[in-house]
Amino acid sequence: MTRLLENRKSLYQQIVDSQMQFEAVDAKLQQLQPLANLGMAWAMTAHELNNLLTPIVSYAQLALQNPQDVELTEKALKKAERLSTQAGKMLEKVMALANAEETPKQAHLLSALLDDVLGCIGRDFAKDKIKLVLGFDDALTVWADAGFLRQVLMNLILNAKYSMREKGGTLKITASEDAECTRIEISDTGCGIAPEKLLDIFTPFYTDGKKNGNGLGLAFCQKVIESHGGCISVDSQPNQGTHFKISLPQSDL
Repeated sequence: MTRLLENRKSLYQQIVDSQMQFEAVDAKLQQLQPLANLGMAWAMTAHELNNLLTPIVSYAQLALQNPQDVELTEKALKKAERLSTQAGKMLEKVMALANAEETPKQAHLLSALLDDVLGCIGRDFAKDKIKLVLGFDDALTVWADAGFLRQVLMNLILNAKYSMREKGGTLKITASEDAECTRIEISDTGCGIAPEKLLDIFTPFYTDGKKNGNGLGLAFCQKVIESHGGCISVDSQPNQGTHFKISLPQSDL
């Protein structure tokens, strides 16, 4: 009996020790979590800055290559300035993204946001044999942070453009709204995504193995849309195309 009691006490002490070790490790993880969040936020921000810096360089080169064309140079410099301003504002959002702070939102015309995105991308889609189809009312508004939503649209459009880089195709952007939410849909007729890869497509650092980016663009999109109280989903079939759906609340209420 005495031996049994001693074994029980020993087992109890092991449980207590294990619990204490677990609590210590958990406390350490809680301390490190803000750093992990910040690291992820910086990684995502670096990805988005690259999306903005690429056309900035292109516009600057265009201006340098055509110094005699005053009108073209002025247009290129104005676009480079606008993109640089957007890049600066994106840097300001790093801490808010890391700390999961509430995203300040206002009503914005979707057409204006999309014009900005297409202007940033610059290159005419027709040159890549891509037909751009828009289907929404010019007066349609979306309740969002303009900078963040622009980046989401840019990511999805660049991904669609990349998927059709070999054969061309159709990029279709539609939107609608009701009393509760605004829905934005972006579809392409590109190479598509294999069914087994769709489950991981929004996972940070997940890539398709084709050297297309670092796997942060769609993770960024999901984080932004969820910070707006919305949701994003995807349907895709290999060699048939990809279809993204975004739903955003009409207000914070």
